[in-house]
Amino acid sequence: MDLIPWEDGFSIDIAGIDEQHKKMLSIINKLNSLFREKKTDSLEEIAAVIQEMIEYAFYHFQTEEKYFELFSYEKSKEHIEIHNQYRAKIEDWYKRYSETRDGAVFFEISSYLHDWWTLHINHTDRDYAPFLKEHGVS
Repeated sequence: MDLIPWEDGFSIDIAGIDEQHKKMLSIINKLNSLFREKKTDSLEEIAAVIQEMIEYAFYHFQTEEKYFELFSYEKSKEHIEIHNQYRAKIEDWYKRYSETRDGAVFFEISSYLHDWWTLHINHTDRDYAPFLKEHGVS
């Protein structure tokens, strides 16, 4: 069972961003599968998925931030700060997990990822969608 299954309601009607969101959720679901299968002691496998998650999130954030700068999105500062908070949280979590291999830390981040991404897609990203569409992003 996926931690965050894609739902049509997640769509912000910008194809490229929707595809990135789908890919991000897929990576998170892969990480969650490792946890469910009790592979939390397999640091190499987990490290590879976490690295993929970190890199893909940063790529996704760069895509959004590029559009914000290109079109002078008025809420870009707030949105970028949310991205920066996420980056810091994930990097801190990965460091703690790498040092301890504690399943409780893994559970903590699974909850965080679920809550953060569903809120981010459904509210924060949905907020900029009309603005980008007005500027021809589809």
